[in-house]
Amino acid sequence: MTDYDYWQKQGVTPLYPEVDLEEPEQRRLAGRILIIGGNKNAFFTVANAMSVANRVGAGEVRVLMPDSVKGQVPSTPEVYFAPAEKGSGGFGKDALPEMLIQADWADAVVLIGDVGKNAETTVMLAEFLRTMTKPVFITRDAVDAVIPEVADWSMLREAETFMLLTMSQLQKMMRTMYYPKIITLSMPTNQLVETLHKFTISYGMTIATYHNEQIIVAEQGNVVTQPITNTDWTQLTLWDGTLAVRAVLARQWNLTIETYKCFASALLRRDFE
Repeated sequence: MTDYDYWQKQGVTPLYPEVDLEEPEQRRLAGRILIIGGNKNAFFTVANAMSVANRVGAGEVRVLMPDSVKGQVPSTPEVYFAPAEKGSGGFGKDALPEMLIQADWADAVVLIGDVGKNAETTVMLAEFLRTMTKPVFITRDAVDAVIPEVADWSMLREAETFMLLTMSQLQKMMRTMYYPKIITLSMPTNQLVETLHKFTISYGMTIATYHNEQIIVAEQGNVVTQPITNTDWTQLTLWDGTLAVRAVLARQWNLTIETYKCFASALLRRDFE
């Protein structure tokens, strides 16, 4: 037992062999995933996330994008649209009802990003997170969009919230929440581990980030670190949306196991395609 008994280090062998990353034989058990994102100038990540979810083995996948991209994406039964705001063409305030309808269908929601930067989208997503009762996985610039209201929606959510965010985003989020510990980009790994340990005890989120060549995940005070050199991920691919999709599917296939264990296990699944 060490001073950091809450900190586990994963190498080349999975720490949690009980996590099953094989696609369930019955499609109904494979999870219904809703992917939300896009604006009139960016929607490739949304399309890629849908492709990954189908390839990896989701039971059913739907995509929700702002109607500003109509005509730019193929029309298929799995793609839905919600009203856009007039600036960046991201989701507008009138998108909320459609978002809630689609979230009600899903087992879990992925806010994949490319949502643009505007106050209307931020306010609407905050209301979505306050109201929606399904697990949600948030990454890329969707993190930036929900951070301004994080102190509000995070305290009201009872469903699971997973955030895959950069150190800069983590720093900004904690500052917005007036968290007493300052996050710095140069802090030692052990100090960040201790901070995430304490933060996730206080706040009901699962947090994953990257720092000092380590992929770090924390939940309910538990922290796992994974050297990126022992995985097939790179500093670029961590943020392309693929990892968030794989994480949500690993979670859906192991509903009785903690999210951080599912995430850590998925990091090492080299043939997880």
